[in-house]
Order: sequence, then structure tokens, then C-alpha cells
Amino acid sequence: MTASPARTKASAPTWVFAALGAMGLTVCALSCGAIVLVLDFARPDSQDTTAHPLTSTPPPPLYGQLPPFTLRDDQGAPFDTRQLRGHLSLLQFASGPEGAGARHFESLPGIQARLKVLGVPLQVVLVESRPVPPSDPSPPSHGWRRLWDGAELESSARRLGQAVLPDDVFTREQAWTAWVLVDQAGGVRGFYDLIHDTTAAGRLVEDAGCLLTCGPIAVIATLTTQAP
Repeated sequence: MTASPARTKASAPTWVFAALGAMGLTVCALSCGAIVLVLDFARPDSQDTTAHPLTSTPPPPLYGQLPPFTLRDDQGAPFDTRQLRGHLSLLQFASGPEGAGARHFESLPGIQARLKVLGVPLQVVLVESRPVPPSDPSPPSHGWRRLWDGAELESSARRLGQAVLPDDVFTREQAWTAWVLVDQAGGVRGFYDLIHDTTAAGRLVEDAGCLLTCGPIAVIATLTTQAP
């Protein structure tokens, strides 16, 4: 028996709706799965940045950016902000280890040895406030680099450190003995008083190890949140 034309026309929309309904359920299921994956990735405990292979601490905070600068080294060659990019750097604004403040340099070779075992390259930069080097300056120890006429840069770093370090570190009559850790993007990530703080050396090693693994993540996050 042949179906009437009226019944054939009525059944066609039913198949269309059924197909569309199945497609809709599939799309909904895929969307829900994607949302679950995004939420799982966004959970703090799912982020790789909360810990790193070299240490067990989270990335160190970002205290601010070093201002642009151009200084001269012992040979008179320029050294500017760009030469810190892509490197972990440790800055020191007191006089070199041959001067009166030699004590705060004593633990640095041991710290460098620990970082070397971890595979963490760290360039050490000594920044002198004096405008010009003596006629024949003795070379810095351990491959460190020395810059001159850095009083402005020291002031900028001190301002960032005042919120973190105790007041006695900032006595104007004495050289500032804090070491300043700078990440690969020029961000200041730590201040370490190796004379008075017995935990400073360990924190310095952990923070440098973290920044080698995770990179300047806090710098990127800060720039993103501050964008209009």
C-alpha cells in the first residue's frame, strides 16, 4: 500500500529535527568537555609554575623593573639594560671584595658553586658609585663584571628594596651590602643580605633555580594585568 503524499510530507521535518537534535547533543557534550579542561588547567594546583624541578618553592615575587641605564665597565665599554636581558643577574652596589666591605663577598663563591651544580648560570655584576675607574683597576674575582658611575641605578634598587629589607641595611654612611637578583626580563626578584640573614644564601639559590626553570612569569602576568 502506497503512503499518501500528505503523510510523506509530514514525516520529512521529523527526520530533520531528529538529526539536528543529535548534532546539538554532540556539540553540547564537546563544549562541556572543553570547559572542564579549561577549568582544570586554571586551578592553582594544576599550574607547573607553583613549583619547579630545581627547588620546592613558588616563583619569587616581582618587586619592580630596573630602570633603563647605560654604564661603563673597566675597559670603558658600554653596558646597558639590554645586556641583562635573557640572563639571570646578581647585582652588588658595595665596593669590591678588596675593599673594606669584603665580608659580604665571602659566601658568594660557595653560592656560585651550588648554582653551578644545579646548572644555573648567573652573571655577577658589581656596580660602583664612583664615576670613573682608577687608572689601573684590578680585575674582579671569579669572572665578575664591574661597572662604574652607578649611583642612580643604586638609588633605584634601594627604593625597591626598602619595602623588603630591614632599616639597618640602608644606613647612608655605609655601603649597601644587599645582593639584588634580576630575572631574564630585567625584573627585580629578590634582595639578600648575606651578612646578617642566615637564610639568605639558601633563598638566593632556590630563587635563581626557580627563575631558570619558570622564567620571568611574574613579569608577564603583571604587564598583562596592568594593560588597559
